[in-house]
Amino acid sequence: MTSTAPKIAFFCDEAGKDTDRYLAVGGVIVTHSDVSRIRSEFLRRKSALNLTKEAKWNSTKKASLEKHRALVHWIFSLIQKRELLFHCLLVDFQRFDHDLRTDGGKAESMKRMYYQLILHRLLKKHGTQYDCYALIDQCNELDGLPKLLKGLNSAARPYGCNDALKIIEFRDSQTEPLLQINDLLLGAICAHKNRRFEDQDAGIYKANLAGYVLGQSGLPHYDADTPKTATDFSIWNLDSKHLKGGAGT
Repeated sequence: MTSTAPKIAFFCDEAGKDTDRYLAVGGVIVTHSDVSRIRSEFLRRKSALNLTKEAKWNSTKKASLEKHRALVHWIFSLIQKRELLFHCLLVDFQRFDHDLRTDGGKAESMKRMYYQLILHRLLKKHGTQYDCYALIDQCNELDGLPKLLKGLNSAARPYGCNDALKIIEFRDSQTEPLLQINDLLLGAICAHKNRRFEDQDAGIYKANLAGYVLGQSGLPHYDADTPKTATDFSIWNLDSKHLKGGAGT
């Protein structure tokens, strides 16, 4: 039987360097009815700013700083209107118990972060009303992530969801504007959480953009979770008994 429920998509990615203490997994949520318009407007704005390449946090330099700030300002205007929702999960990866499962390892730990984000920020919040789609930035370390679909649907049933998650698929950020939108926010948040601006070789332009994103968020820092009532922009610092040292340490 063909579903008549409206569709909603979660465009997700992770951010963090090998030397970072904290890893970020986050994404933007957008309804099917809005996605084409937002894609088109993003591309139009990129063209007007003469940004010919992929808009990414890592490409923030002197020549692109103000252009990226302009895009971030527009992105937050969409969030304020709830045309776009942003959710981020932050994990102390140094304390993450990568051997908790027999199939453990850092790649499996990352998949568990995606699992939690999709379950609690996509399915729990939207799965009773929408057909849900999780679209992940292509990454070799995430092979096997689509196999979590059945388990996620099972875990979401207590929240009133009836097999709401339809697909988990990979997308290429070079051709998907929503992943570029997410990258600008997620990269900035991860950099600020790891206090990279304190490094001796810190890039001033990335530090500037990270501070701008923090200012636009209205938060004083990312060390505390946003209130549970925050549904348009949320920060979730994972605190679990399964972290080395236990919760709250």
